[in-house]
Amino acid sequence: MDQSIIRIIDKARGGALLDRAEIIALLSVENLSPEAFAIQQAGRAFTSELNDGYAEIHSHIGLDASPCPCDCAFCSFAVSAGVFRRKTELPLERILDEASTFDAAGVNALYLVTTARYDQEQFLDVVAAVRGVLTRDIPIVANVADFDLAYARELKAAGVAGAYHVMRLGEGTYTRCDRDARIATIEAAKEAGLVVGNCIEPIGPEHTPDELADLILLARSLEVGFSGAMRRNTIPNTAFSKYGNISYGRLATYAGSIALATGPSIRGNCTHEPSQLCAQAGANIIWAERGTSPRDVEAETLRGYSVEQCRDLYAECDWKVWDGPSRYYA
Repeated sequence: MDQSIIRIIDKARGGALLDRAEIIALLSVENLSPEAFAIQQAGRAFTSELNDGYAEIHSHIGLDASPCPCDCAFCSFAVSAGVFRRKTELPLERILDEASTFDAAGVNALYLVTTARYDQEQFLDVVAAVRGVLTRDIPIVANVADFDLAYARELKAAGVAGAYHVMRLGEGTYTRCDRDARIATIEAAKEAGLVVGNCIEPIGPEHTPDELADLILLARSLEVGFSGAMRRNTIPNTAFSKYGNISYGRLATYAGSIALATGPSIRGNCTHEPSQLCAQAGANIIWAERGTSPRDVEAETLRGYSVEQCRDLYAECDWKVWDGPSRYYA
């Protein structure tokens, strides 16, 4: 066993923040090595201690499937992907039905997810309607295109508790999004009182430990509500087809590393898509999905887990599931 890795793990477990070189060292260990499994075990122990052994189930309702002008090369909605050639939207009645179903199933948070083509005012109307059918005080989270401070305040006034918004790997190179605008949106959300959910994503086999470390440090500096590790589900006939996907075994080591590297102030550690290996390595936030998904080439996602499947996954990994509103969007 590499004792330098053990020392880094012990430093993180003790509550100290890791520096960039230490984070890179964790992310660079050989797959399936003793060091990799040590990181996974430490990530699980660390996240579990920070959260009293509880995990959360968050939910995703994709509201539209459109050829999106952001043209993110890893996304099925990208104009260049040619998967979705016309704009389609879930009817409000269907959105409310899905929201009610998730509410009854006991999810801890509800995400409303759109492409960049979804109208901002329409989204506010949907938020109000969804809030009206929920029987529990679960947070609504906006996963939408970049926005300014004025709109962030409108989201907050409409009853939105948080925003999922990240600087993605390859931002500005493999997307048409402006890197400064991504950061400005996160800062606007925080200024308006919205908690920001984060993840290091979408990870492919070509991404280096240096690239991942940069985004981990960015998440830490932005004081996000949670972070984690999400793998790319490579869409056919895109710029990433030649790379494919990383394994969930490798992602589990990243999940453990990110849990340790984000430190004790960022308690939550998410992963997507749901994976027992990542849950065992410290990922305590996973999503159930309905509607559209940027990782699916079908307008109705066939990849998404149900809430019950998420519960079963956590049970197999000996996590308790939190009962009530998410603690990360409080």
